[in-house]
Amino acid sequence: MVNSKSSAISRREFLYEAGCLAGGVTLGAAGGPAIAADSAAAGPWPTRVLGRTGVPVTLMTLGTAPCGLSKQVSIDQIAGIVQEALDLGITSIDTAPKYDKAEEGIGKALGARRKDVFLATKVWADTIDEAEKSFSNSLKLLKTDCVDLVYYHSVGHREIENATGPDGVFSWLLKQKQAGKFRFLGISAHHLSAKCHGFLDSGDVDVLLTIVNFVDRYTYHFESEVLPLARKHNVGIVAMKVFGGAKKMDYQQPKPQIDVEHLDLAVRYTAAVPGVSTLNLGVYDKEQLRQNVQTVKNCQPLEPAQQTMLAKLGRELATEWGPHFGPAV
Repeated sequence: MVNSKSSAISRREFLYEAGCLAGGVTLGAAGGPAIAADSAAAGPWPTRVLGRTGVPVTLMTLGTAPCGLSKQVSIDQIAGIVQEALDLGITSIDTAPKYDKAEEGIGKALGARRKDVFLATKVWADTIDEAEKSFSNSLKLLKTDCVDLVYYHSVGHREIENATGPDGVFSWLLKQKQAGKFRFLGISAHHLSAKCHGFLDSGDVDVLLTIVNFVDRYTYHFESEVLPLARKHNVGIVAMKVFGGAKKMDYQQPKPQIDVEHLDLAVRYTAAVPGVSTLNLGVYDKEQLRQNVQTVKNCQPLEPAQQTMLAKLGRELATEWGPHFGPAV
């Protein structure tokens, strides 16, 4: 587990350090020049504190949905991706039982390096029995007796009143945290942003994993309606779907919703959203991992003209895409 001790940073540094991605999708889906591992690793990693957890995490989190869900990627290949991510200096890894082979690949890769990783998984369940089986199996596959963060997966799909009742899954997760089964409790959200409000106001949520990109902000309104509430409670914010998710939700050889020419701008946009600590970027192979690492490390603040252009383009694409992750309201 990553050491939670970090040097103090100012609010400006927290929001804008290094100038400035489950599950998003990969940068390299459309090809491009190969990037050597030593080139991608060049230079120090920008880190940010993950809200109330107090844990410093690298600006990029390794997302494992694309490699885990693809039938063309083996467990051994997933393990290789994870090991290379660690070699490149990434300290934060995100996974879930829903990502098929991902947890098993991570478990095969970590071994003695578990201590160097802030490891997050998820529970997708509507009953305590389902939750118990899911979480127990995650620990087994990940080959660890404790993870750092567990998300209540996709609250837009959950019955909130049942989840937070005495026999609800979220209440059960809170008890597991208190019992030391994991360090921090989070929620993930893809749609129906209003379902986040009660969770965040409860004071029980440490981390929010949600959509943050320059297009879906106009459809799902997480930036305007949810992130301010997260910041109010010092909830750590992990940005996903930075590239709009996988086109047509195809994770076999995923391509981003956002055109390749705008991927760099997408990273720069999301990295500058107030409160965002890390960008959860899913990868399909090592080459895409290296491209993502290089782009995140090199990101610079958007210029005013670029901000204006992305605002216009974002509104146009939001109309074209519609509510592609599920209903907005």
